[in-house]
Amino acid sequence: MQQQRVPGISVGLWGPAGQYVKTYGVRDARSGAPLGRSDHVRIASITKSYVATEVLRQVDRGRLRLSDTIDRWVRGVPNGDQITIEQLLGMRAGTYDFTMDAAFGRRFAANPLMRFGVRDVLRIIKRHKPSFRPGARVQYSDTNYILLGVVLEKVTGRSAEAVIKRDIIDRLGLRGTSFPTRPALPRPFSHGYYAGDDGTGAVRDYTLINPGVPWTAGGMVSTLGDLRTWGRALARGTLLSKRLHRRQLRFKPLPNPGSPIKIGYGLGIFTLGRWIGHNGAIYGFSTVTMYLPRTGAQFVAIANLSTNFSDQTLELFVPIARRLYPGSI
Repeated sequence: MQQQRVPGISVGLWGPAGQYVKTYGVRDARSGAPLGRSDHVRIASITKSYVATEVLRQVDRGRLRLSDTIDRWVRGVPNGDQITIEQLLGMRAGTYDFTMDAAFGRRFAANPLMRFGVRDVLRIIKRHKPSFRPGARVQYSDTNYILLGVVLEKVTGRSAEAVIKRDIIDRLGLRGTSFPTRPALPRPFSHGYYAGDDGTGAVRDYTLINPGVPWTAGGMVSTLGDLRTWGRALARGTLLSKRLHRRQLRFKPLPNPGSPIKIGYGLGIFTLGRWIGHNGAIYGFSTVTMYLPRTGAQFVAIANLSTNFSDQTLELFVPIARRLYPGSI
């Protein structure tokens, strides 16, 4: 926390030997109010695991096929007649990641409340060449999950937010979890902070963000306890058929340059060593939820200072997991 100037961190560990749940620091740097276990935070890309689960539920219901191509649902996507739903879920579509567009990055950092939507994503990806031929390799792209959000809405005839609330949030009793359409966070909440992309700038309050910018790639809100409940349900495939959950867990290697740790991406879920789960980063918050299948152990962490790409909570997770569960990473 001192090295990275993070005002507050929440950590939860649960396993066969017991549990450890603790908060450090503050939720509000101005007032000095302490961070709370029930504070709501933005979970960023952990949203993808919810969206993937809902897409797979639609496959289970026969409304969608993993082999369907995206051009059936969204017009104008480069290589849209070749990109399948499964490739979008598994980060193998080759779509240009709109968050890598320099102009977008400058606008979002300058004004996290900016107006932005699917049409803007499509305009950005049309300005850039696809990253690779569909299916050729694995490369993380937020664009994939914006497109899957459109698919969900067209398949169900409802908003992605409403479908995920009905089929996942309500079904699992996640009272602290929501998919907001407005910038405000539910109370109680932690403020979120940003200190520039290199972390050395002035620490500024970035609590209010237009959730329509990350949308189905990262717009959801949750709590430490709900991240634990969701992490377990995700890893066990609680809401899916056994057949589709097995397919969800077919991990493909995800490039991790400069690190000896092997990472793989499945369908809206990743593996780090023997652990499975997802992490997220957005201006203000870094989050992670991980599950170790052979023991049922879980790790959840939240940090309230982040860039759009930070991994503070993963950096926290790795040494703790190695210490408590040798050989798991």
